[in-house]
Amino acid sequence: MLIVGGPYPRWNSRTPLSSQGARFLRSLDVLSFGRTEWNGQPLFVDEFELRPRHDDEQGGAPDYAVLWAERLWMIELKTESSSHRRGQLSGYYTLARHHHPHSKVDLTYLTPPLTFTPPPEEDDRRFAHVTWARIIPLLEDVWGQGTEEQRQVLTALLAALNSIGSNWSDWRTQQVATRRDEPRAVEAQAMALAEATARDGRQRAVDHPAADLEELQRLRLALRQAICADPEGSPLRHVRPWLWSLTTSGGHALTPSGQATGFELRLSRYHKPVC
Repeated sequence: MLIVGGPYPRWNSRTPLSSQGARFLRSLDVLSFGRTEWNGQPLFVDEFELRPRHDDEQGGAPDYAVLWAERLWMIELKTESSSHRRGQLSGYYTLARHHHPHSKVDLTYLTPPLTFTPPPEEDDRRFAHVTWARIIPLLEDVWGQGTEEQRQVLTALLAALNSIGSNWSDWRTQQVATRRDEPRAVEAQAMALAEATARDGRQRAVDHPAADLEELQRLRLALRQAICADPEGSPLRHVRPWLWSLTTSGGHALTPSGQATGFELRLSRYHKPVC
């Protein structure tokens, strides 16, 4: 990964920045918020976990975060205008304030040209909307004279960015080979595992290669809602879906997708109903 100088870290893992990554992020910081002083070298986080405040809340996961002791800078990426979700950005601020009450909170929204109502700025938080076209000179300046491998990655990245707004969906389908299960099929698979856990009490994990952490958070909440819709007295209502994290939960992943990302959706049975 260009920013951290190596392969992508597991989701929500704190990683030191490469010198070039720090240079790029400084440029993006200035583009977003004007002149900004960095107090020491921050940590970089891919898929920054903002845990829900309670089981009936989804939670959030900005694509990137940059962390200092006194500041949290979140970066959310969109490649398609249609993927903009009302309430997503304000939700990030709400959860960030809950989990990081003593930090100044900034958010950069990096998208194609997009019309929307931005979240209001306050004394301890800032918001910036930046289009992809505006960061291309920053990328070329930092990595255009890098190693051969870096230039190859940069060339592929620029090709992808130039496709945004035209045939981006077709380009992604042709260029990125990923297995994406239909949401209903994934929910049906997860519900079958929950029913098995309700019967025998054995903890299980859903092997779902989610595109990002927010997809896994949405699946957890959808599964909880389906479980809680069962009639009172149902054994299924004793099963709690929750997100296992390599960095905070302990133990080992139970699925290949969990090994790859450091997160997986698990199902555990409790003595009392969980909803």
